[in-house]
Amino acid sequence: MANLDQKKKISFVTNGVAILVLTLFVVVYYFYSMAIVSKLEDERFAYRENFAWAMFQIQKQYLVLDRDIAKYSNDPKHGSLTFDDILFEYDLFVSRVEIVRDGSGFATLHEVPAAVNLLSDLTATIEKLDQKIAEGLPAARIVELMDRQLGDMSEAIQDATVLTTNYVSVYNSSNIAGVKNDIEELSYLFIFGLIVMIGLLVFLLHNRQRALRADMDAQVARQQQHVVEEAAEYAKMHALGTLAGGVAHEINTPAQYIHNNLEFLTDSFAELTGAIRYQDDGSANLEIDRDRVEFMAEEVPLALRESLEGLERIAGIVRGIRKFAHPTNESIEPVSVPEEIETAITLTRNQIKHTAQLDYSYHSDVTEVIGRRNHLSQALINLIVNAGQAIKSNGIKNGRISVVVRLVGGNIEIRVRDNGGGVPEELRSRIFDYFFTTKEHGVGTGQGLPICRKLIQDDFGGDLILTEGLVGEAEFVMFLPVSVERLNGPA
Repeated sequence: MANLDQKKKISFVTNGVAILVLTLFVVVYYFYSMAIVSKLEDERFAYRENFAWAMFQIQKQYLVLDRDIAKYSNDPKHGSLTFDDILFEYDLFVSRVEIVRDGSGFATLHEVPAAVNLLSDLTATIEKLDQKIAEGLPAARIVELMDRQLGDMSEAIQDATVLTTNYVSVYNSSNIAGVKNDIEELSYLFIFGLIVMIGLLVFLLHNRQRALRADMDAQVARQQQHVVEEAAEYAKMHALGTLAGGVAHEINTPAQYIHNNLEFLTDSFAELTGAIRYQDDGSANLEIDRDRVEFMAEEVPLALRESLEGLERIAGIVRGIRKFAHPTNESIEPVSVPEEIETAITLTRNQIKHTAQLDYSYHSDVTEVIGRRNHLSQALINLIVNAGQAIKSNGIKNGRISVVVRLVGGNIEIRVRDNGGGVPEELRSRIFDYFFTTKEHGVGTGQGLPICRKLIQDDFGGDLILTEGLVGEAEFVMFLPVSVERLNGPA
């Protein structure tokens, strides 16, 4: 086992190193790839299509404005166009000039002399026109100024648009080689990264396979222990299945009278609220017989108290089921003997109440032993159910089952006795054998008592025996050592 643990530690360290290397490589690969992509985006392709488009938009809006100015000037009554329409078209033209001139995405256009000159001339012209508009000149005068000052710029705008288109073509062509190199570099980096990741994954899978083989070896070494534990879990589930009907009935009884009490409380409340009569001064009177009020005053608290008791009874049963069905911890820890006994009695109460009377007494100041939770209650449930079945199968009237706890020497003794006819002498030597049972098929599996004995021996360091010399009765005794030494050692 020491060599196996050492191998697992080495495998864990190598896997950790491999994962760390893989993680670092992925991080470096990611940032390096993103740097190349960012380079492609920022230096190769940034807004290159937009340069020509921007200049075209200026030309397009200029032509629209020039057309509308001519239409406005040739129409003395200005029926189809108004001065506001001209100003709107002019504002659109100005905004497009400002976007191309000041926008950060079009800074590269400043490398085109024709575009720079055009933007400079348009800016100067726009400033002059804005000044005239601000002076409040007549509409016809402003339109005339627009026509005169912007009309001569058609050829310059056309030339700048053509030169910008040519510049974009040259700009793209000059960067094709650089883009190709960057893409090839990114492709080679991807292939290299893929090879490295595949190699690391193969290494990790190889280590994982070795770890699986080690785990399989360890599993084989622990197989016998697991068989007993699995059998115990099966026995626990079998016990739950056996007790399920009784537990359901045990819950149904308080649930029924809780339901009846709630119906009574609902009717009483409705009766009280229906008897309220409001007065004009804001006060209210209760028009109901005094005898009825006294009846409610007596019965309502009783119904509430009974309902609370029923809920507490249901909660106790549910707590017992949850505690018993909860998976058993692997650790050795202090276990409360009274709580385990109470759980067993709670879960078996309905199973035996029509067969026998169960008496329980505790005569010890020691309340805890060292072991695993649930296994003590599991053994007690098995003994109590067996006792009830023995009493019922032998037709015993006035059946009795007693659970007595005493401290004797260094052990807590839990004695479970019944008057179900006892164990025949010829069977006493076989009752702790696996798969031996005297019950009919479907009732017993022959694993309950041997598993219970194994749990008491392995988990508590104690024992489970059948006492000698009783006639017509059977008594099983659990010996549970009172010691804290087992907390520091294996079970």
